[in-house]
Amino acid sequence: MKEKVLNKVKKAWDLSAYSFADMLGGGVGQVISLYYLSFLLYVAGLTPIMAGIVTGIGKIWDGIIDPFIGVIVDKTNHKIGRSKFWMLISVIPVFIFYFMLWYSFGITNINEKFIYYIFAYILWTTAFSLAIIPYESLLPRMVSGYNERTNYSSVRMIFSGISCVVSTYLYELLIPVTRDNPLSSNFTSNFAILGVVLGVFFAVPVLITALGTKETINDVSDKNISIKYIFSQYKEVFQSKTYKKYFALGLAGTFVGSAISASMVLFIYLTYGNIQNYFLGFSLVFLIVNIKGAIEIIFFLPNVYMMKKKNKHRPYLIDIPLIIVACIIILFINSNTPIWVLFIAVCFLGAGVSCLGFVPMTLLPDLSDVDELIHGKRREGVNAGLTTLGKQVVSGLAITLYGFVLEGFGLDTSSASPEAATQSSIWAIKIMYCVIPTIFGLIMILISKNYPLNKKTHDIIKNLISQKKSGQDILLTVEEKMVCEKLTGLKYEDLWVSKKS
Repeated sequence: MKEKVLNKVKKAWDLSAYSFADMLGGGVGQVISLYYLSFLLYVAGLTPIMAGIVTGIGKIWDGIIDPFIGVIVDKTNHKIGRSKFWMLISVIPVFIFYFMLWYSFGITNINEKFIYYIFAYILWTTAFSLAIIPYESLLPRMVSGYNERTNYSSVRMIFSGISCVVSTYLYELLIPVTRDNPLSSNFTSNFAILGVVLGVFFAVPVLITALGTKETINDVSDKNISIKYIFSQYKEVFQSKTYKKYFALGLAGTFVGSAISASMVLFIYLTYGNIQNYFLGFSLVFLIVNIKGAIEIIFFLPNVYMMKKKNKHRPYLIDIPLIIVACIIILFINSNTPIWVLFIAVCFLGAGVSCLGFVPMTLLPDLSDVDELIHGKRREGVNAGLTTLGKQVVSGLAITLYGFVLEGFGLDTSSASPEAATQSSIWAIKIMYCVIPTIFGLIMILISKNYPLNKKTHDIIKNLISQKKSGQDILLTVEEKMVCEKLTGLKYEDLWVSKKS
């Protein structure tokens, strides 16, 4: 009995220790995606185009370096594990450079501020990547089972959701914006405090995961890393038909998520204003954001059920139509619309977006098995890095485009209030908030209907890889051959698993 209790406690700790680090991934993404564009516009005083370029360049830089970091992680030899080593290295830079995002050290010239925030964002995304790329490649080095990985990913999303709620609460507590006191440079010192508080809040969980998890140590080749070598790795990864579909789903989902997140707070500011003490002492923005987040977390349960009973990509087919419903409702909201209509739309939105981060996260570890089936190599870091490259570049382009659209439609950055909003600027926000998510959501539904990897096909390729590694003669059925060719898009005879040792 005592042993069973101890095993349960150990299992709970293993799940929690792994999941802590996604308090960085979830909380940072929440705060920056919701609030940073508004900060650059109304506190830093940048033009919409400048603000879009700052975030765009930072995200594109993140995308460029992520694959390199992924390869470096895969080529690292260290006694504590290649992923954990880089996560430990990242802890202090995460804190310092996150603070720099929110404080410009007294710079007043707008062009100098523009340059400063570009470099601050570049430094921040570098530190973030040093933490998150090793983390994304950690799970396949901890556990190998299809459903067990789903369990870890599920708990991870709970920690991520908690971080989103807490970080949003801290933001609203430290930045008490109201309709009578709208967002402006008067909040500069508040943002400096925010940078310190959230910097600690995001850095410490990375340390806990790095120290609290156990990573399988595998030898790596001593092949020198070069740009040519890195791109050869990506070329090989992209030979997989399954990876191509996963990559397309990830890009479309990123566009949807970026469009919604970048627009949500700005839409509330300019349509209703941030009403403090709207309900139970909470502001309107906090309630909207966290009702969406709460519904998102609650919807993890049916999503996990669908994943285990059907397949890991099934939630796309159920959740994305809910995003489209929300977008249609929001499209017709104006300052005279009762706020409860927005709450209804946000409930649909929360249920819908619950798949955008969770599903790709649970699909990613299994792609390494398809890659191994083709090439005989395990490249978790390469898969994670290449995936993040695509997502960050798309996200950066989306936000840059948003800046140009806002300026083109005449956004007034003198005041983040309904009084300063024009009809054209509201429609610019709605294009990003409603139209783009609908278009890309439909694309995701079409792709996910034909996604080939599920528990049955995953078990088949894992079994074949195991036979190959053990030196057994592989007795292949017609069905297994068809599965291999469907997953890879290649003839079975061209796969590593078919080659004689």
